[in-house]
Amino acid sequence: MNRSTPAVLSAVVVLSLVGMGIASAGEPDVGQGGRTFSLVPAAKVIERCGTVDKGAPKNAPLEEEIQRLMAAGRVAAGGVIPVHVHVLYSGNSGNIPQSWIDAQILVLNRNYAGRDYNGNLVPGASNTGYTFVLASVDRTSNRKWFGMGPGTGNERNAKNALSIDPTGSLNLYTANPGGGLLGWSTFPWDLSQNGKLDGVVVHYNSLPGGSLAPYNLGGTASHEVGHWVGLYHTFQGGCGSDCTTTGDLVCDTPAEQTATSGCPSGKDTCPAAGLDPIHNYMDYSTDLCYDQFTTGQDARADFMMSTYRPIIGSAARIGTIVAMAAKAAAPTAFGLRVSPNPFNPRTKVEFSMAREGNVTLRVFDIQGRTVATIVNGRISQGPHSYEMNGDHLASGIYHMQLRVDGNVIAKQRITLLK
Repeated sequence: MNRSTPAVLSAVVVLSLVGMGIASAGEPDVGQGGRTFSLVPAAKVIERCGTVDKGAPKNAPLEEEIQRLMAAGRVAAGGVIPVHVHVLYSGNSGNIPQSWIDAQILVLNRNYAGRDYNGNLVPGASNTGYTFVLASVDRTSNRKWFGMGPGTGNERNAKNALSIDPTGSLNLYTANPGGGLLGWSTFPWDLSQNGKLDGVVVHYNSLPGGSLAPYNLGGTASHEVGHWVGLYHTFQGGCGSDCTTTGDLVCDTPAEQTATSGCPSGKDTCPAAGLDPIHNYMDYSTDLCYDQFTTGQDARADFMMSTYRPIIGSAARIGTIVAMAAKAAAPTAFGLRVSPNPFNPRTKVEFSMAREGNVTLRVFDIQGRTVATIVNGRISQGPHSYEMNGDHLASGIYHMQLRVDGNVIAKQRITLLK
């Protein structure tokens, strides 16, 4: 692709699955319009990525020049990325557990550190220097937002309502995208005009623990975050002899004509040296096939992030990020409710846990002495309801206190009238 030619730099390639397995692990067949289709009938269709770049390709300097810029302090080598996770759901679908979110953050950190899903170092994979820190989690029940697609009004409405600090953070949305998409992302050079629309959307069942095998190890988020830091698909510009104007504009990823379906060995679609980079996170391979970013991709990401998201690599942000992470990591409870209040002699106590934690729920008299322990142990994420029996207590005013992992989360004054 010539550098001066305007182009939409994202082909949406269709990967077909039968049940929960791959329908075809070989190279896909090319259909009309440049889209690729499996010939297996009655298959469940999955579109790996809906990321679109509008306009001319965005070039970065050669890797050697980026290294010189790093040495001069003009380009940051990686950075700490706070992640605000927005869980969209509808009814009983999509309200993923905290454990899936924690596992996804772990996968991102491993993949961007040159490690596989199990944390093992991958020979030749680049440690990008990017660290992902969970900053917050919110949950929204909205049927339309849950099924949003890229560029739709539902996407705009959801992101405008939920986005947090898009200039200095990654907003990661879990949803059930329309059209069978696994996910999509914005690019860093569009941040200034996108504002709150910046971020990554992934299918909720693509997270570790989800059911969308073979795309349920967390590789979709690693792929989409690759776009978010400035990387193109490895098959982006097709074959060409000049890596600065064709392909993905990265010189150490071999040229590739077509996206990969499954994890085929020996795939080689371009005459230039090197087999197709089927193990690269920016191809369309299955999750288990992914295991690396290259040093050239790492350098390009550093340049694009320093140019368009400079706050990510700022050392001054570290203290703020650590505080955000500590807040997100601490299990919290909300909505402590006692009803009826006043009561005689029994009342219902309700609260909800944002994540699993060690909980104590105690009642104290006005002298501060413990008169009842309602909960003392580890309880799960979600809503909880208990009954308090005041048969053994005298009429009067008492204080209820809820602690999670040793931290006082909520207090409530209660009145017993006999």
